[in-house]
Amino acid sequence: MSDEKKFAAYICTGCGIGDRLDAGQLENVATREGRMNVVKQHEMLCSKEGVKMIQDDIDNDGVTHVVIAACSRRAKMEAFAFPQTEVAITRANLREGVIWARPDTDEAKETTQEMAEDYIRMSCGEIKQMNPPKPSGQQGRNPNVLVVGGGVTGMTAALEAADAGYTVHLVEKTGALGGHVAKLHKRVPFRAAPPGTPNTPDANLPMPEDTGIEELIKRVEENDSIKVYLNSRITKTSGAPGRFSVDISAESGDTVTENIGSIVQATGFTLYDPSELKEFNYAGSPDVVTNLEFEELTNAAGDGPIKRPSDGKEVKAVVFVQDVGQNSDEEGKLPYDSGVGDLVAIKQALYCKHHNGDDCDTTIVYNNLRTPGAPGEDFYRSGQKNGVIFTKGDVKEVIPGDTLTVKMHDKILDEDADVHADLVVLDVGMVPNSGPDPYAANESLEGMSDEERAEELEAQAEAAAAEEAGGPSVSVESILNLDYRQGTDLPQLKWGFTDSHFICFPYETRR
Repeated sequence: MSDEKKFAAYICTGCGIGDRLDAGQLENVATREGRMNVVKQHEMLCSKEGVKMIQDDIDNDGVTHVVIAACSRRAKMEAFAFPQTEVAITRANLREGVIWARPDTDEAKETTQEMAEDYIRMSCGEIKQMNPPKPSGQQGRNPNVLVVGGGVTGMTAALEAADAGYTVHLVEKTGALGGHVAKLHKRVPFRAAPPGTPNTPDANLPMPEDTGIEELIKRVEENDSIKVYLNSRITKTSGAPGRFSVDISAESGDTVTENIGSIVQATGFTLYDPSELKEFNYAGSPDVVTNLEFEELTNAAGDGPIKRPSDGKEVKAVVFVQDVGQNSDEEGKLPYDSGVGDLVAIKQALYCKHHNGDDCDTTIVYNNLRTPGAPGEDFYRSGQKNGVIFTKGDVKEVIPGDTLTVKMHDKILDEDADVHADLVVLDVGMVPNSGPDPYAANESLEGMSDEERAEELEAQAEAAAAEEAGGPSVSVESILNLDYRQGTDLPQLKWGFTDSHFICFPYETRR
C-alpha cells in the first residue's frame, strides 16, 4: 500500500440524522475545516450500498483514512468491518451523541447543528493523527492463536485475529463450519430498517433477513492465515499462556501438535432438553418441536408451506410457548433466560405468515416479552403489523391429538383458555458448552494422586455440571483437556458460564 494518505468523510442521513441536521453544512465543515479529500453523503451508510460506496473509494481511489459520521462506534461494527490493516477508521457519533441526546425543538435546532459540526471537527482532527493498525514486530512471543469452535463467534474471532497479523488454528468438532447459525432459515435483523427513525410510527419495520453464514464461511476458508481443522478435538493442552502446546486430534486418529500463544474458546451452546417437562408433551407428540427444530422444518419447506412432522399437512395454526424450562429455581430447569428467545419467536411467527399465508394463526404466549438489539421495538411492531397475536400468560399443558390443545391461563383477562394449534413451538434455553467445571470438584481431591484425581474428576463431571447449570444431568465432555492439576477445563463463574479472566497469576501458578 502506498504511503500517501487520503482522507475521506462519509455522512449518513439515515435514522433521522438528515431530518434533524443540515447535512450540506456538515459537508462544508468536513471539507473546509477538516481538510478532507473526499466528502460524501448517503441515506444509509450501513446498508450494502453505503458500505460498497466506502469500499469502492478504498479500493479504487486510494482512500486510507475514513471518518464515518453516523451512529455510535459501538453500533454497526459488523457493517463497517473494513480491512484493519488497510485503512484507519474513526466515527463521528451524530445519532446517539447528538440527535438522540438533544430535544427536537425549534429552540434547540441551532445548538444541535453546532454540536454536530463540532463532532465532525473532532473526528477530522482525530483521523489526521491516526494510521492503519499494523501487526507489531516479533517480540519473543508466539504469534499463533487457537480458536476452539467454528460457529459465528469462532469464525469472527479467527478473522479478527488474522486481520491483526496472527496465524490462526480454528478447530471445529463437526464436519462443517457455521455452528447453529448454519441451521437457521433466516436471522433476526441486526440493524434498524431504513429510512425511518427507529421506534417511531414512520419506521420501515424490519423483517427476518439472510444469515450471511455462507459468506462468513467463505471468508474463513479463503484466508491464508487461518488453518481449519474439521472433525477434530483438542486432546491435550499443556504449557502456559504464551507457550501452550496443543494436541489436535482428528476423527481419523491423526494428531498434530501446535505451539500456541493464546486460546479463544468459542464453543457455543446446546439446547435445553424439554423432554422431562411432561406438561408440554415434547416427547409425546411429533408436532411439539423446539425453536431450532422449527428452523429445520422451515428450511425443509423451501418456498412452499411449512408442514406438520406427524402427517405432512400444511400448518394452519401455530402456538409459540416462551421461556420453557427457563427463569426458574425448580430442579431440572435453567435459572436464567436465553435473552433472544422472544426475538426468535417473532421471527419464526413471521416465517409462518410468509410461507403459509396471512390466514395462518400465530400466537406467542409469553410472561415477559423482550426485544433487545438494533431492531428493538420495531421488530415487535413488525409482528403486530403482520397479524401475530401476543398473549401474556402461563401454559399449563399441551394435550396431543389430531389438533394440539394448549391449555393456558391468560394473565391479562385472568381466566383460563384453550388454544388449538397444528404445531407448538417451545422456546427452550441455551446451555453453555463449557466442559466440566474444575471448581466443582471438592477439597477431597487435594490428597489424591494425579491418576486418582483424573478418575474422580471424570466421575464427578456429569453431576457437577448438572448442579452448576441448574439443568438435567448430561454427559459433559472436556473442551481443552488442560494438563493442569486444577482440572481439564476453565473455571466457571455461575450456571456453567466460563470465567473469561482465568489466566491470572494465582490460577496459573497452581497448575
